[in-house]
Amino acid sequence: MKKQSRRSSAMKSARSKGNVPSSPDRGVPEHLSVFFSRQDPRFDVIFEAVDALPIDDTHCHLITDQDAVTTPQRFLERISLTGFPIPRYFPDGVYVSWLNGDEKTKYDLNKTFDIQNKVDGITANIAESIFIKFLVKELASYLGCRPTLNEVIEARNERGSDYWSYVNGLFRDTKYKNIMLETGVLDGRGPEAISLFEDAILPCQSYRISRIEQVQGELFGLDISFDEFEDRYIKRLHEILDGNGNFGKPSYGMKSYLLPDIGLIRPLYERRPAELSWQALRKSYDSRNNLDREESAQVTKDLCRYTFTLALEECLKRDMPMQIHTGDGEAPWVILRNQDPFYLEEVCRFDKDNMLRMPKIIPLHAGYPSVGKAAWLSHLYPNCYFELSIMTPLVHQNLYERYLQVMEAVPLSKILFASDAFHVPELYWLSGRWGKRYLAQALTNYVAGGSLNIEEAIEAAKMILYKNNRAVYNLDLA
Repeated sequence: MKKQSRRSSAMKSARSKGNVPSSPDRGVPEHLSVFFSRQDPRFDVIFEAVDALPIDDTHCHLITDQDAVTTPQRFLERISLTGFPIPRYFPDGVYVSWLNGDEKTKYDLNKTFDIQNKVDGITANIAESIFIKFLVKELASYLGCRPTLNEVIEARNERGSDYWSYVNGLFRDTKYKNIMLETGVLDGRGPEAISLFEDAILPCQSYRISRIEQVQGELFGLDISFDEFEDRYIKRLHEILDGNGNFGKPSYGMKSYLLPDIGLIRPLYERRPAELSWQALRKSYDSRNNLDREESAQVTKDLCRYTFTLALEECLKRDMPMQIHTGDGEAPWVILRNQDPFYLEEVCRFDKDNMLRMPKIIPLHAGYPSVGKAAWLSHLYPNCYFELSIMTPLVHQNLYERYLQVMEAVPLSKILFASDAFHVPELYWLSGRWGKRYLAQALTNYVAGGSLNIEEAIEAAKMILYKNNRAVYNLDLA
């Protein structure tokens, strides 16, 4: 009877807590009943405790209101790593013109580029992924509708008339407390959109992370000397890290997207190679459109290594982390083979004058799919952390196996919860919902095996979900 009582309690805790009223005896949604019934009895206690915890998201992105009302096909594009790079499959500007064009524009562009057929093919495959099928069932439970994509989007669009209230409800439901918001991708919007989003998710607090490529984008196109470029670049770093240079607010760290472009990152301290790269960049503007992605990256390789090194020096001085895009995907514009987590070893070392200086390094996206490599890098280098995004939530039901893989190598004090949520707020919600559920499952496995007791398992969840983030970024939240 005690086991049954705990199970009932856990089921009630796990039920949807959305804006649609639900009766107290609703219990676990049907699609989850088998999952809960098969768990070790200790899972009930651990899950209830974990589900009640706040979340800090150590890496995530802006949500705007452009997806307040959507279509099933457009939603699939925006939530999928396969779907959102669709514009890159056509010449620059073509897809956006087609997407926003009138009937004649769409017809003419379709005739030339066969856009609609290509989009239909991509999204049809996305719709057949287990991730989407599971997502639909989970959202249907939250929204109080039948579990079909069309009905979920219809119910979601009804919330679009008060979209920011809907977004706030998703954040509250999963108990987001703090997010580290990377401001390098703004979905075509400006600083007003950042402030609107940050206000909408209150009481969850936002702390901003600046992106090196954003600063480079401000300066790389200027016809100035290398000396002037270097002065301006360092000044901007100081504004960003010491002042309010991140769209009117300070930054708590930086992010780099260099790894997909060049692979192995070797810090560059010498100015001369960077200066030659700057000069080559000036000369290449007339021909850059004719260069492929690897040739283009080679033009700026030393310049980007140098600017990355300058930024990492500034982060080291301030005990601020450097996030680095690792693993993941984002084809077709990135070079997938360059994203191996082990290519960050020289950055973790950051040695100079026979000294390993070891700044705080956060390889992003769990190194996915090379999770084991990212975990081992974090195991070996004390200054290298492990964050869980993209893998959370895209791996969905097998997340607990990945979490076990991470925890077998990485100290619990170095694992950071993250979503890498982008475009649509449901990615925040899914990450929190699935992250807690499958983290509790993984921790229960360790309790059942005798590695942890229940108190240690719950403390591990606290570290992963919020304590570690606050320590790494020196957030004084007392």
